[in-house]
Amino acid sequence: MKRDLLDLAARLTAEREPYALATVVRSERPTSGKPGNMALISADGVMHGWIGGSCTRSEVIHHALETLDQGEPRLLAFGSSPGRRDDLVPVPMSCSSGGKVEVHVNPVLPAPVLIVAGRSPVARSLVRLGDAMGYTTVAETSEDEALAAAADKAVDDLAETAARYAERPRGWRLYAVVATMGRRDEPSLAELAAAAPDYLGVIASPTRMEEVRRVLAAHGLDADEIARVRGPAGLDIGAESPEEIALSILAEIVQLEAQTRESGAIKSGDASADAAATDPVCGMTVPVAGSPSSVFEGEPVYFCCEGCRSRFDASPEAYLRER
Repeated sequence: MKRDLLDLAARLTAEREPYALATVVRSERPTSGKPGNMALISADGVMHGWIGGSCTRSEVIHHALETLDQGEPRLLAFGSSPGRRDDLVPVPMSCSSGGKVEVHVNPVLPAPVLIVAGRSPVARSLVRLGDAMGYTTVAETSEDEALAAAADKAVDDLAETAARYAERPRGWRLYAVVATMGRRDEPSLAELAAAAPDYLGVIASPTRMEEVRRVLAAHGLDADEIARVRGPAGLDIGAESPEEIALSILAEIVQLEAQTRESGAIKSGDASADAAATDPVCGMTVPVAGSPSSVFEGEPVYFCCEGCRSRFDASPEAYLRER
């Protein structure tokens, strides 16, 4: 990796900004990308570095953004032949020159954020265990010195904190647990729900949860938001002590994340950055943002490169009939 990419990766990591690293691991002539070529794709879809020409650029960006959402690396095979390995994601090679290229795309994501509401023993255990798991922990109150000291950050205004994390970049994972033990369950849940966390749980009995859901509806939460609240929070492992309860909750978060990855579900982030189109000339999937474009009959048309745009502009009807 060149020095400028190392510096950029270090800066984005320090600023908790997600990015993906794309590396050419194999190529067959004629291709411009060679093994070892590397690029960094930031969360806004901008590529820094070099992995080859326009034949691979737009597809790599598209897949890089997906890896940021899904949290899983992938190995792209441009121009792959039948009988490919199961670990390869086949991608058509649109360039007429042919060739084959394999590009490994690896997401680099900031540590998940765990917000814990409440000053209970379970809240303190959640913060300590969350820290051990590498999460960035946020405790609701700074009045409890032990809790504030254990957390990476202590806040007094839960609603303001939730509003800030609601605007988090793609690739960020946000978990929230209400451990107020009945003292302020519903207001805390309503405030945290505004951040649309990837996990929102509350420590409450099944009977208590029936009342919690009724009150949340009165707070203005819709049925989908209420259904996403996990209560009683945690896996049923027979937990009794505060540490065991905290462990069961974090285990449920781990289980949920694993299930989400397996299902390939799209995760948090700015969906508008995902907008893609098909180049009518070569058939390549290209991101709308930053791609060359033309307008035909009042509608935008997007291309992988200037060459495809020029060919389309010379005879748009021919390409649209073919597609």
